[in-house]
Amino acid sequence: MAATMEENRLVKCPVCTSSVEEQKLGMLGLTKEELSILKIHIKKETFGKILQLSDILMKKITPDKLLKETESKLLFAKLEKCAENIDAKLGGTAIGKIGETITVKELKSAFPQDDFSDENANKGDTDIVATVVEGRIEKTKIAISCKYVEKWNSSFILQLQKNMKQEKTDYGLLVTKSFPSNALNDRVHYIEKEKIMMVKPEFLAVAYGGYRREVLAWDATQHYIKNHQQNEKKFSKRLEIITKWLNDRTNPILKCIETCQKISSEKEIKNRNLVKYIEKFENDLNKLEEETMIQVELIGSAMNDLNQVLKNEENLKC
Repeated sequence: MAATMEENRLVKCPVCTSSVEEQKLGMLGLTKEELSILKIHIKKETFGKILQLSDILMKKITPDKLLKETESKLLFAKLEKCAENIDAKLGGTAIGKIGETITVKELKSAFPQDDFSDENANKGDTDIVATVVEGRIEKTKIAISCKYVEKWNSSFILQLQKNMKQEKTDYGLLVTKSFPSNALNDRVHYIEKEKIMMVKPEFLAVAYGGYRREVLAWDATQHYIKNHQQNEKKFSKRLEIITKWLNDRTNPILKCIETCQKISSEKEIKNRNLVKYIEKFENDLNKLEEETMIQVELIGSAMNDLNQVLKNEENLKC
C-alpha cells in the first residue's frame, strides 16, 4: 500500500504548474530542468523554432555523439541561441525582405506573362518593379512597395511616389498590412490623385489583376483620346468600380452570416411581439377579473336589496 502511494505521489508540473503523478511525469523522459526550459520557450513562442532546428541538426548528428552528455548540452545551448537570433532578425528589416519575396512569388505565379524584379530593393530603391507584358510587348511598369508592418505611416505613400519617379511610371501599388484611418475600406483602397492602389497582402493577386487591366486600358486610350482630364476621370471611375467590387462581401460565408443575422433579427422581433401580446392578454385578463368582481358585488348588493324588500312586504301583511 505504501509503495502504491509512493508511486502515485503528486508533484507540480514545471510546464503547466498543474498537479500530476510523478511517475507519469517521468515517463516523458525529460528532467525537471529540461521541462523548465521547455516552459520558457513556450512562453517566448520559440518552441516551434526549437523543434525545427532540432530536427535539422539531429539529422546531421551520428548516434554515438548523442551518447555524450557534454555534446548534447552544447548542442541545445546553440539551438537556444540560434532561436533567439532568429527572433531578433525577424523583428528587424528581415521581415520586409521576406514580404518582398512572398509578393514576387505570388505575382509570378498568378501572372507569369509579366516580369517582377526585386533586384534594386537592397539598394534602397523600389521594392518590386512589375513590367506589364501584353502579346510579348512591354506596355508599362508598376512600382510596388511592400510594408509588412502592423502600424500605418504616411511615409509609405511618399516613398512609393519617390519610387514611381525613379521608375518613370505613373502607376504604384502599395502592399501593406495596415491602412490609414481615413481609408474607406479595409481590403483595397484607391488614392485617386496619386493613382496608387493600396491592398492587403491576402488580396494582392486579384487587386493586381484589376489594376493591371485598367493600366493597360489607360495606356491604350492615351493613343486615341486627346482630352487628358476626361481620360483620367474614366480611369479613376473604373478603378473605383474595381475597388468596390473587391470590397463587396458576397462570399458564401458572409452571406450565411447575414442570413443568420436576419433570421435572428426576425426572431427577436417576433419574440418582442409575443411578449407584447402576452402582456396585453394579461392586462385584459386582469381588467376582466376586476369587472367581474364589480359585477359580483353589484349582484350581491341587489340580492340584499331584494331580500329587504321581501321582508318589508311580509311585515306589512302581518
